[in-house]
Amino acid sequence: MNEALQVPGSEALLRHVRINAVDGERFGVVSAEGYRYWLRPALGCLLQPAVGDTVLVSLAGEEGYILSVLERSQPQAAQVSVPGDLHLSLPGGSLSLDTRDGLTVDAGTILAVQSRRTVAHLGDAQIAVNTLCVIGEKAESHWAERHDSAVYHSEQAVRHDAEYGDSRRAVEGHESLSAKSLHQHVEKEWSLQGETLDLFAEVTVAVRSDRIKLG
Repeated sequence: MNEALQVPGSEALLRHVRINAVDGERFGVVSAEGYRYWLRPALGCLLQPAVGDTVLVSLAGEEGYILSVLERSQPQAAQVSVPGDLHLSLPGGSLSLDTRDGLTVDAGTILAVQSRRTVAHLGDAQIAVNTLCVIGEKAESHWAERHDSAVYHSEQAVRHDAEYGDSRRAVEGHESLSAKSLHQHVEKEWSLQGETLDLFAEVTVAVRSDRIKLG
């Protein structure tokens, strides 16, 4: 097979050819005249070619580029390749992604998202992270049912308000409560049971009731 002839200053010719070889980032094609060309995809050829594809090429002497993939030889996953960084700008519109079988994003070392307002409607979601840090001014959550599980749980708040219809708490180990002052108001019944009950006060212990039963 003849090698491509050098024709200095010749005009570029457009040809439909089929890729029959690949060598790294170069693709081998044969022109109608029987010349072998090793071509690279042009910067504007975003769809990565494959062996067997019919492509549009621009030939000038022994140089040339693959301009576009015209037809696939067989069904396969399409790969869009861009050398270097890519910045997609839509100053006067919006971007919509519509996929049938899902969307997978591999962001490498970092995924940064900036938005004034974010809306997500998900059926089922699973999120696994090593460390999660959330900072904001206000957070609200509404659940029909919620389950939390943690090996260690710590909370800090300047003020804490909680309202429950019914509340049940079971502590297997030791529980310690420390407060500057503590007020409890029970509307109907208050009971305390324990193997040993100790009540200590440095100043006064007061018990007021119409009836007091001991023993």
